[in-house]
Parts: sequence; C-alpha cells; structure tokens
Amino acid sequence: MKKYYFFIAIILPFVLLKITNLGIRLSDTNIYFNVAFRILQGQLPYKDFFFANFPIFAYISSFYYFLAFGNINLFYLTSIIETIIVTFFIYIISYAKTKNYLISITSSLLYIYSFIILSTSDHQTGVSTASLFAILAFYFLNKEKSFISGLFIALSILTKAYFLPIILSFLFYLLIKKQWKRIASFSLGIIVTGIIILLPFLILSSKEFINDIFGFSLTRPPGLLKTDIAWFFMTKDFLFFLLFLFNLINFKKNLFFSLVSLFSLLFFLGYQDIYYLYLNFLTPFLCLSFYEMNSFIKKQLGVQEMVILTIVLFFISLNFFVYIDNYRNLQKVNGIDNIISIIKKLRPNYLYGYNGLTPALSVITNVPALSNVNDAYVYFFRRGMYNKETLTDQAVSKKTIIITQGAEYPEYNIKQDVLDNEILNKEKVYKYCKNILSVPVKAEGNTNRINLFKCYQN
Repeated sequence: MKKYYFFIAIILPFVLLKITNLGIRLSDTNIYFNVAFRILQGQLPYKDFFFANFPIFAYISSFYYFLAFGNINLFYLTSIIETIIVTFFIYIISYAKTKNYLISITSSLLYIYSFIILSTSDHQTGVSTASLFAILAFYFLNKEKSFISGLFIALSILTKAYFLPIILSFLFYLLIKKQWKRIASFSLGIIVTGIIILLPFLILSSKEFINDIFGFSLTRPPGLLKTDIAWFFMTKDFLFFLLFLFNLINFKKNLFFSLVSLFSLLFFLGYQDIYYLYLNFLTPFLCLSFYEMNSFIKKQLGVQEMVILTIVLFFISLNFFVYIDNYRNLQKVNGIDNIISIIKKLRPNYLYGYNGLTPALSVITNVPALSNVNDAYVYFFRRGMYNKETLTDQAVSKKTIIITQGAEYPEYNIKQDVLDNEILNKEKVYKYCKNILSVPVKAEGNTNRINLFKCYQN
C-alpha cells in the first residue's frame, strides 16, 4: 500500500487545483459535447453530420455525456480523471521497471505537473483519452500481451490520428528486434480493432467518411508557425525537451524511446497543420523514459538522485506558478450562467455563431443550431461548405441569437463587437441585430469579450 500512498500525495494538489476551477471554456470541448448529444439523439457521425476525426472519441464523448447526466462541467472533468489514470500507469510502469519509489514519483510528477498537461487537461478534446489508450498499449507490450497492446494502440490512433508516431514506434521496435510472433499478434490486435470500429461507417457512409477524414484533415492548411510551437514547448517544458533530445541519442540503451522521439520529430516536420495540443502524444513516453536519463546523470556526472529530484521539483514548481498566474483561467467564460439565462428567457428559434462556445449553448438551452450548423469552423467557410452571407441573412430573418467574439480596449479606443468576420457579415449584424449582453473573457489573441446579438424584436 505504500506506493499508493505516494501516488495519492502526488495527485492531490492537481485534483484540488482542477476541481476548484471547473467551468465552461472557449474550447473544442463544447463541439464534442454537442456531438455527444446528437449521437444520443440517434444521429451518426459522417452520415448525419460532418466529423473530421475517426469515430472512437465521438462515441466516448456520448458515453461521458451519459455518465455526466448531460452536465457540461462533469463532462470537462472527464479529462482530469483520464490524466490521473495516465499518471497512475506512468507510476506503476516506472516502479515495475526500476523498483525505485523515487524515480517512479519523479516520473509521475514530470507528467502531471508539466505545463502541457496542466494547460490542456482543462479541456476534453480526446487527447487525454488517446494518451490513456497509448499508455495501456505500452503497459501490455511490457507484459508481452501483444494482441491487447495492438488493440489499445489502435484505439489510441482511432481516437486521435496524430498519435501516428506512437504506433510506428511500436511497430518498428518489434521489427528491429525481430520479434515476429509478437508483431503478428500485435498487428492482429490493430486489424481486428480497426475492422470492428470502422466497418460500420464504411458500409453506411463510406463516401462521407473518407471525405470528412482524409479530404479534410490531409488538405487543411497550416494554422500556426511550427517554430512558435517548438519554442513554446521548449520554454514551457524544458525538461521534456531535454528528455526528447536525450532519447534521440540513447538508441543503443533504449531503442523504443529513441524511436518515439525520432518519429515524433518526423511527424512534427512532415505534417503541415501542427498544434501545441498535439504534442501530448509524446509526453507520457518522455516521462516513462526518465529513468534512463536519471541513470545516465548518476553514472556520468555523479549527481545524486535527491539532487535530480530537486531540479525536477524546481521546474515543475515553475510550471505550476506560471500556469496559475497566466493560464488557469484562460478561455474560461465567467459569465456563462448569465448567457444561458438570457437565452432561455428570450427563447430564440435558433443559435448561431462562434464555434468555441455556441455548440454547448445549443445543447444546454435546447435551442437548435441555425441551418443545423453546429460547428461554424472558419475553414468550412474557406472550403465553401458554408456561406457566411447566406447564414447571416438567415440569422437576421429567423429569430436567432448570434454569439460572437469581441474585443474591447477602452485605453486604446478599441471596441469591436464582432471579430468572427469569416462566419458572419458583421455590417448586417450591426444593422439588424442588437447587442443584448457582453461578458468578459480571458482568451487567446485579441478576444476579451463574448457578445450576444438578438436579431428579432419580440
């Protein structure tokens, strides 16, 4: 029981930090909440609505929605629970490998208090789900249960396709080691899982399935500069960056972790539309590889384990305070109860607007999306799937409340109530609709307000 007391002590501050700050944020979580609701209403991904991911997380979202009784705060909580479970497996895998409590504790601390985990676990976007499947795949690979390992790694990539570097690392590791029986069993687990999950959609909506996933994701233009993402990762999680570099050159001692770093680097360089969130696929394995770098530092530099732990504690303390000071409330909508109350009181026929919030509001208030546009993602408009002029005209003529991002900086004489220019004709919104509510929000970029426009009189 001793090791479990240690684990509880590790996660307790994280749990307290997160559950005391639950709330709706400007997030893709709200889209998945909406997707979950529609699935429970009998709709199917691809066939009945556009869905740019493999189907696993859509159905996991609906399961979470069911468990949460439709409570969106509890829906957000599921990501925190998944993160704790991943941390637990890092702890027990590290202990099984080293029989050293200190290394196991340090590996777990590195994960759960890394900046990337502190910041992304505020959202339920499926990345923590995919991380959980990936760590389970590694756990069963170490147990030499290759079929089950293949099953879980398939679930991981069918949750988030950008976990591709991890599945490649598994396969190439077994190939290089020439473990042919394990490769066959592992591959069978992947194939069986893939067939069971994907075959129904290939039968019912093959054209939409292929177009939504491959036609969209593989042709999507880059959103952020890779250099900015790399710099952010290096500065916010410097220890992860060191582990990443160490694993690249440590291939003779530990081939698997070296392959993870190599394929992660190739994926980062080769895939054009990378986001900081995607780097979560790498983090559990960097933490699991800590014992290798710990051993190297002890042997080559003569540094004691307590000194190494002290250095780690310094960096995770820095992460902790930077997160609390600048990121804990990022994207959180503090006036959400007021927004929901106003919408329910005014009883519009439709909602339309910013996709980081509107999908959840549609479910919570039971007001349908205008023209069934539950996800007004700007790229859909660039691709010609939707037309902003048509939808704006419909909004101003069909008893609609429009939700927009805004920017208000009195000190610079700036007041823009509509920043969503690619999904709305803002001149028509200003002309035919009235701003009935404006709430502050701490968001990325210039956005610092969420505005509600009422486009009807009664």
